[in-house]
Formats: sequence, C-alpha cells, structure tokens
Amino acid sequence: MTDRPAAPPAEPPSLRRPHALRAPRLGATLALALGMLVGRAQARQEAPEAGAPQPQSRQPETQPASPPIPTSAPALEPYEGRLIREVRIEGLSKVPRQLVENQVRSKPGTPLSRATVEQDIQRLTRLGRFRKIDARVVSFDDKSVALVYEFTETPLINDVQATGNRQISDQELAAETSLLKGTAVDPFQIDRAKRRIVELYRKKGFYQAEVTIDEPELEKTGNVVFKIREGERVKVTDLRFEAFDGRLSFTPGQLRQSIKTKVASVFETGPLDDDTLDQDVGGLVAYYQDRGYLDVRVGRRVTDAPNRREAIVTFIIAEGPVYTLRSVRVEQDNGVGESSGRPPVVFTAEQIAGLMKIKAGDVYSVDRIRKSVTAVQEAYGKLGYVDAKVARTELRDLSAPQVDLMLLVVEGRPFRTGINLVQGDELTRGSVIRKQIELHPDRPLDTTSIKETRERLEATRLFEPGSVKITIQPEDESRPGYRDVLVEVKETNTGSVSFGAGINSDLGVVGTISLDQKNFDIADTPDSIGEFFAGRAFRGGGQSFNITAAPGTVSQRYSISLSDPYVFGTDYSAGGAAFYQTRKFNEYSEDRFGGQVSVGRKFGERWSGAITVRAADIDLHNIDAGAPVDVFAVQAPHILTGLGGKLTRVTADSRLRPTNGTKLELSIEQVGALGGDYNFTHLGFEHTVYLPIYESFLGQRTVLSLNTKIHYIPQSENDVPVYERFYLGGRSFRGFDYRTVSPKGIRNDTMTLGTEPVGGTWSFFFGAEVEQPLWQDMVSGVVFVDSGTVADTPGFGEYRVSVGFGLRLYIRQLGPVPLAFDFGFPLLKQDGDKERLFSFSLDLPFR
Repeated sequence: MTDRPAAPPAEPPSLRRPHALRAPRLGATLALALGMLVGRAQARQEAPEAGAPQPQSRQPETQPASPPIPTSAPALEPYEGRLIREVRIEGLSKVPRQLVENQVRSKPGTPLSRATVEQDIQRLTRLGRFRKIDARVVSFDDKSVALVYEFTETPLINDVQATGNRQISDQELAAETSLLKGTAVDPFQIDRAKRRIVELYRKKGFYQAEVTIDEPELEKTGNVVFKIREGERVKVTDLRFEAFDGRLSFTPGQLRQSIKTKVASVFETGPLDDDTLDQDVGGLVAYYQDRGYLDVRVGRRVTDAPNRREAIVTFIIAEGPVYTLRSVRVEQDNGVGESSGRPPVVFTAEQIAGLMKIKAGDVYSVDRIRKSVTAVQEAYGKLGYVDAKVARTELRDLSAPQVDLMLLVVEGRPFRTGINLVQGDELTRGSVIRKQIELHPDRPLDTTSIKETRERLEATRLFEPGSVKITIQPEDESRPGYRDVLVEVKETNTGSVSFGAGINSDLGVVGTISLDQKNFDIADTPDSIGEFFAGRAFRGGGQSFNITAAPGTVSQRYSISLSDPYVFGTDYSAGGAAFYQTRKFNEYSEDRFGGQVSVGRKFGERWSGAITVRAADIDLHNIDAGAPVDVFAVQAPHILTGLGGKLTRVTADSRLRPTNGTKLELSIEQVGALGGDYNFTHLGFEHTVYLPIYESFLGQRTVLSLNTKIHYIPQSENDVPVYERFYLGGRSFRGFDYRTVSPKGIRNDTMTLGTEPVGGTWSFFFGAEVEQPLWQDMVSGVVFVDSGTVADTPGFGEYRVSVGFGLRLYIRQLGPVPLAFDFGFPLLKQDGDKERLFSFSLDLPFR
C-alpha cells in the first residue's frame, strides 16, 4: 500500500470586479456574506515538535471576495441637478421591462441625483437577474440629460444534468444540488452544488470522486452539466494506532470508541471520508485530555492498497505526560475575568470543593473539570442566583505535569420566582401546562428546574418536539428581587388514528386499530357541529382518551379508556377503562369482560400511590377433555371484583430507558372486597435497580439491571381460580415456554398428573441483565440470567435457572419500547417444564 495525503477541495471560480455603478453578481455577494457567517470548521491540532506526527486535514474552503455596491459615482457629478429629459432602459431580452421600471425612482422631469441612481442600482441588483448594470448620461444642448441604464442579463439555468454517474442516480443528485430551472446562473450556488455532490460520493466510499462543470456548455446553452468521475469505491479495511514516542497507554479497542470511521464489514460499508477523519482526530485528542494527557498530539495517515479500492487508516499519537490536579482555589471574579482576591460569599471554598467531581491529587480530566464547574454552577442556580457565573483558569507547572485550578465566581444576587407566564396555549388549558412547571412562585428561582420543566412538558407529547422554550425575564421593577418565567410552547396534533400489526412469542399475531387523543377534555363540549369537525372540541384538558380494537390469532382485546393526570386541577389522577378480551390457551379459551377505575396521587418527585377498583365477568369454554381438574372447577361464568392499592418509588434517571437508579413497587389487592364469587388477598413486591458499569467516550452506557419480583396469595390454591394464579415463562422467564413455570395439574379424564400448568399462589423471580450499546442508540446487545419458581407455598424447592443473550432494536418511529429478540437456555429445570429457545416481541404500527 502507498501513503497519500487527504485530497484538497476544488477551488470555486473567481469573480471579476465590476466597474463603478456596475452591480456585483448576487451570487458573489451571498458568497461573501455566507462565508463570514457560516464558515466551515476544520478539525485541526497544534503542530507537534519536529518529527512529531502532523494531522492531515483539508484546507478551509473559501469564496472569492466580492466588492460592495458602489456608494459614489464620480462620472455623474458634472450632471448633478440637471433635469432628466428621459430614462432609457437598454439590453433587456428576457427580463420584463415593467419589472425594471418599477425599481427605478429616477423619473423624467426630476433633477438628476447621484444618490437616487445608486439606490436604483441597489434595488435592481437585488432582483438577481443581471450580471452587470451600467448607468451613463447623454447630455442635450438645453442642459437636460437622458439617463441610460444598460443591462447585461444574468443567464438563466435552462437545465441541470449529470454525466458519468453510474453509482448514484440522477434523482439522488438532484436532491443534493437544489438547482432550479429558470433561476439565475449563480457561480456560488453551482459550486456549492458541486461540492455537495463530492461529499455525497465520499459518504458512499468514493473517496477519489471528482466533479467539474462544463463551462462552455453553460455559457452557450445555459445547461448546468456536472461531469462526474466517480473513481473506485475506497473502503477502510483496518484502523491502526501507533505511538510516536513509545507505547500506547490504551488498547485499540478503547481508542476506537472515540472515533466515527468504521472498518468495512458485513454491516458496514466503511467509507473513507476526510471530514470524518478530522473529527476522529479531535475525538482522540478529547479522549486523551479527559484522561489527563493535556499535551497529546494526534496525526493521521491514509495508506492506499495498490488497487486503490482499500485503505488503512493509521492514527499516530504522541501522548505526553499524565497531568494531575495539584490544588484548587475559589475566588470572586473582579468583573473583568480576573481574580479579586476575595473568597466567595454564598458557599465556602470547602463547600465548593465538596461539590466538585475531582479532587487534588486526581488525574486532571478535562471532562471531570467540566462536570465540576457545572455542579458548582447548578448549586448557585438552585438557590436562585440566576446570574451566577463560574469560570475556570488553569495554571500548568512548567517543571512538572501538574495543574493548579482556579475557579472564578460571579455570584450576583438571589432572585425569587415571580409569575409563570405561558404563551402558545391556544387549545391547551394553562393549568395543564403549569402543573408541569417546577419553578414555583415565591420560591427561589431554581435555574436547574428549567431543564426538568422542559423535559416534563415535552414528555406530555402535547407540543411539537423541541418547541418548548423557557426564559427568565428581567427583574420586576414593581417587585424587587422577583423575576417572571416565560414558558413558550407550540401545540401539535395530539389526535391520531393508527393501524398496526404485532408479533409476540406469547400472544401470537395481533392487529391493532386505535383512536387516540392525548389532549382530551371531556368537559369541552362543542358549541356547534362545525367546531366539532374542526377538532376544536373535547380538547385542551391534558386527558388521554383511547379506543382500541386488537384482533389476533391467539388473543383479542377491545377497550375504551379515559384518564386525567390532574383531576380538577389537583395533584390527584384518575382513570377508567372498560374492556372485552378473549384468549386461547392450550386446553381452554377464556373470555373476560369488565372494567376498572383508579385514583392516584404523587407524593413529591419519587413516590406515588394509587387505589384501584376492578370487576370482571370471566367465562371458560372449549375445554379439552384432558384439561386439568382445576380448569373444570371454574368453567362456569364467575364474577370477580377487587379493591387494591399500590405504592411506587422511582429514582431512575429515565422512565423509558433507565441507566441509573431504582424502581420499587408495593401492592396489595383484596379480591372479593366488593362482592363476587371469590375472596382472597394478593400481595406483591417488585424492585429493579439499574447500575451503569461502563460509559464510553460517546456517552453510551453499559447497564446492569437486577430485577426481583415476589407475589403471594396467603389463601389455599383451592380458593383461587386458575386465571388469577401466578405463572412464569415466555417473555417473563426466558428459556421456558409461556406460563409453563408452574405446578402441573391433575388431568380430568385420567385423574393422573398431567403436563399442563395450573399456576400457583407463590411466585418468585430474580433476573440479572447486562445491556451493551452496539450501534449508536439503535442497537444493543444483552446477556441475561433468569431464575425463579412458582409454587403453592412459599419456598425455593423447585427452582429454575436459565441464561441467554439477545438484541434490542430501538426504532423511534415505533415508540420508546424496543423490539426484543432473546435466546434462552435452561440450566436448571423441573419435570414437565417446556423449553422455548427463542422469544421475541415485535410491534409495527403505522399511521
């Protein structure tokens, strides 16, 4: 293989400077403005000492400068103030004359004004239709003049074509260029389109792709023809890391976590791209600096294979010494970014040191320093110091790899929360929004609650993603020490009709038709038929209303539900549902019709409780002759009621994809408390803890979750029908078939012990699972151990254990719950247990 540097970008065409009173081309003017505002950032590293590796990066792309619109016209000065006899417009062929005349303020019968002529040219230039505009004067004997505007029209694009593209279709190229027929020929826009085509090819691995413009064709016919030389597709076959001045302190596997370039494989094309390599250099530098290597320098080398289709990327690293934190000082800022010599007032230096994530003697991690500064800033924010600022200054010891850190604090004044102002709530009641706001009036203006409030509002899904904006207003002059909070939202369509299909190893194939309204208001009755059909009725209360029909091959469910998280504007929640469901089991079918009502309340941010009342009419039919005796005992329709309570505590960092924290749930239900055919008590305990055991450079966490579930009915199993007993298996205990982790029943036909489960009154489960992100945030791998038992009495005599592995696919369009695919292998099982190698759940809705 041969080494080569990264290819520089193509230079844009130069633009000729116009004469006085000649308008510059619009494209060049835009090029100058955009070049100043947007400029491309290049990943560069400070050049190392002689012999050290040099980063190879593309040069910044620049646009040629364009002169500003002229502000003086010496050629007109001798005729200033003379009477204009006529205004002539010459050189038009495609641009309508009336369009030009509408922009000209110099009129016959008025004095000639150089300033007016310049303004005319500026307005005409903004049309973007002319390459050149000249203004000249023709003098008459009577001292009057004719003002002549002479135009050279900008050619219009007649067509946009591409030649030489075999690997990328014309449609893909057209989407990248965004050049429209009939618009003015703009060299800057054309050059930008050319560069975007090159970038598209490089993303697909065509590192040698070249694109040029057929200039003669453009000048002659107005056709923009991109001449493409694709070259060979270049893929990265290996990533290597070399030490410039010794051995590396980290393994290649550890370093690969901080780079985006991928090696070609079955699932990766492995394209070679300069921009990505530049980002990788920056990523490696950040990786080392977060581990104390402040002097690290990184370069890269690309080695081509003889066939020019493969390349090896080598990152050359000069690590330097590991720095440690020697001391930390905290002082007030003097107002100009320098130390005043005074200690902070709100917190002592010792308190601030306790807040920091790094201590004296620790490796000087840039990431931990950044988190420490954030922690101190948030501590001030919690006390209402809205204007507090914390900056850091680093002093390196020239004789030893040590750093002295100084924090400069601007404390400001504390403020209290004034009024919570809400804008954008056209349909949603203000009380619904204010319930999610954690900034409470007359309390310290806690700036850390702004992020939490924004997340809570977005979690309601009542507003467009990313539309929630929260700003702190200036101090209220009428109430010194108070500042109002403005919450701006943009409502979204919260109603939907969805159709879907699901496949589950426990429930079979299920189709779904669902009508859902997440911002329902049962009290908002329509004033007219038109208001109802316009969607402005029954909306704005923050309630959830749902009607679902889910027919399937094994199970069916039809339901209607309504819930309100804040009943009558209080901290209480309430909900109700009615349903009909049917389910086919191996030995019988079950029909269940009923409903439930619940009332709940939150206690602070972690605890919540709920009381639930349920009732159902349950009927077993199509019972096989060999079904267990326990099934025949309850085959007649029975009424079942229950009154239950649940207490929950959640400290997890996310309710959808937790990586740290716990969830605890305690429950009790008295079946038969409101009448019915059965009377027994159900006790429940569930606890899950999430432990991050590793975090990659990109912030992806490997998480260990430990799940414990205990359920117990103190009464005899004879007092509990089979459909209310406990079962494990399938998705609830991988490696075993659905519901088969259970005591087995006596066959009704032979009165001998059979293989069909009848459930138990004691259930214990303990599982451990490690989830490791594999690709971005979309694919994760898991390994697990499941264990537990189901019996008629508390104990662990018939214990089961299984191990396995699986995949989790997080597809945003399908919701927050991942698609789960698991392979389980029983290590310890009991007689009559049925194994299941593969279990899965797949939900595919579409709208």
